[in-house]
Amino acid sequence: MQGTFGQVEFVPLPPRFADRVRWGSLVVGCSMIAGMVLLFGLTTYLQGIVHGHAFPDALLGKAAAVLPPLGVLAIAVLVLTCRRCLRGDYLVVASAESARGALLFAYVLALALILGSFAVPIMFRVWRDTPHLQAPDLLTTFSTLAFATTGFAAGMCYVRPSVQTLRKYSDHPIW
Repeated sequence: MQGTFGQVEFVPLPPRFADRVRWGSLVVGCSMIAGMVLLFGLTTYLQGIVHGHAFPDALLGKAAAVLPPLGVLAIAVLVLTCRRCLRGDYLVVASAESARGALLFAYVLALALILGSFAVPIMFRVWRDTPHLQAPDLLTTFSTLAFATTGFAAGMCYVRPSVQTLRKYSDHPIW
């Protein structure tokens, strides 16, 4: 069920699924951005209460606090751009492949940043007000991981839908 127009290859999508991609990518991407901003604000507020200031004293600790949310925001932006893979009710294969590659790269990078932010307070002393190493902030770590995984899964569903998904949204038995 593929067609070509010039050098661009298109795959027809059920109209209901194409609408789901258009609106779903907008909702998921904006929700991820708003959620990460709120989570980062909550984290800095709670750290301010516990330690007297919002960010760790060490530069490595500051990087560990800021970089994972930025990785998730990159995934959110990529989910928002999944809409660009559509031309009407057709999925542009080349755009979808590049979006999948970018999503995979951003997800692996976000996982590495989350793992790094988890390990930094265990291996290094990042707060001066405590004489020993601290446990990592589990709320932020697992919430950031949940945001990244949700965004990655939604984005991959939009740019690489399964046949079962296409059958679910189809009004015709072509799928």
